[in-house]
Amino acid sequence: MATLGERIKKLRKEKGLTLQALAGEGLTKGMLSLIENNKANPSMESLSYIAEQLGVNRNELLEEVSPNEMRELLHEVEGLYKAEQKDPKNNFKPIIDKIEPYERKMPYRYESARLLEIYSHCLYYAKSDRWQPFLEQAEEMYEGLHMINKTADIHTFRATIKFMEHDYIHSLRMLQQSRQSFEEREAVLDSLKKLDFDYLEAVLYCAVGDANSALRIMKEAVDYAKDNKIFYRINDLYRVMSFQAVLNDDKESRDYYVRKLRLFAEFSDDEEIGLTLDLLEAHYRNSFTHEYQKAYDIIDKFLEKGSTIDVSQFYLEKGKALYGMDKLDEALHWLQLHKLSKYLHHPYDLSMNYEKDAYMALIFEKQGCHDLAVKHAEIAKENIDPMPDLPYKKFILDVHRQITQ
Repeated sequence: MATLGERIKKLRKEKGLTLQALAGEGLTKGMLSLIENNKANPSMESLSYIAEQLGVNRNELLEEVSPNEMRELLHEVEGLYKAEQKDPKNNFKPIIDKIEPYERKMPYRYESARLLEIYSHCLYYAKSDRWQPFLEQAEEMYEGLHMINKTADIHTFRATIKFMEHDYIHSLRMLQQSRQSFEEREAVLDSLKKLDFDYLEAVLYCAVGDANSALRIMKEAVDYAKDNKIFYRINDLYRVMSFQAVLNDDKESRDYYVRKLRLFAEFSDDEEIGLTLDLLEAHYRNSFTHEYQKAYDIIDKFLEKGSTIDVSQFYLEKGKALYGMDKLDEALHWLQLHKLSKYLHHPYDLSMNYEKDAYMALIFEKQGCHDLAVKHAEIAKENIDPMPDLPYKKFILDVHRQITQ
């Protein structure tokens, strides 16, 4: 971290000034050299003179970390943080190492608040128990700077942590309390932040089994986005609504939302939306209409293309399709390739994935491997027991009864 002398020298060089030019008539060149090399401390009068010569505020020189240094650090850290979020290995240590020397010496400004926010996130993901005080410090700074939308980000992060811990009820309550606190203070969130809150609240309502409230909020959010000509979160909202329609066995709504998503994917040129829809369609054919050959064709077409995204869910659906076509050995092969992603936390996603062991139990039972069938039926039941009453739970419990009885 730069000393006072180092900050003066850095600013002088950035402005292209020589020692003599900066010293001017108010200081000797020798005294300025001593100050820059930390061999002499300037008086307040000399410091004011140097600041005036450099065209900066005196307080900027006195700050242990200058605003310019903070801006440069934040720019570097933002780049690293964005890259780490896309990296499945998620090694946040380089970011922690960058910010740690500054953690107790942050000036009261936006750059500091944002750095502390990122720092707390990285500490949390690195499983350090030190993350909370820094998040609180960031929130205090944002509040003091009247940056309400950044405060809202911190509130949603805390609610998301509870969601990832599968404490869905607590997460929903936290988010609702946050919204209420903003309303009581008459604090207005910007349109994008409002849609973030709407989407997360709807997802959490689904997680606690209140699909009606979730659909109400999602429809209101879509109408709000349309009225304000905002496309943000539209694909996420339609995706959840289409899946909910599948669970409700509402074919008309499912077809409507899928059509909307296809149009949005074409409009936004977003390949990932198309892949999500292919997976949803294969899942629908496997688990609800039992058109196994159609599901198989959709999956095979996708797998033949090759993709950099996580294909594990497609492996599961391929295994289910092959089981339905009575190709047991092939089905078992693809089911064994499936791995549960560490990023899945919603009961809908988890319940779908927990079907894997139920299908494996059915295959082993048909192959005469009863002990293995019981083992996987027990795994599936243990996983699904805490989940809400969805079609997947009924299927898994039926398989468990069939195998164990």
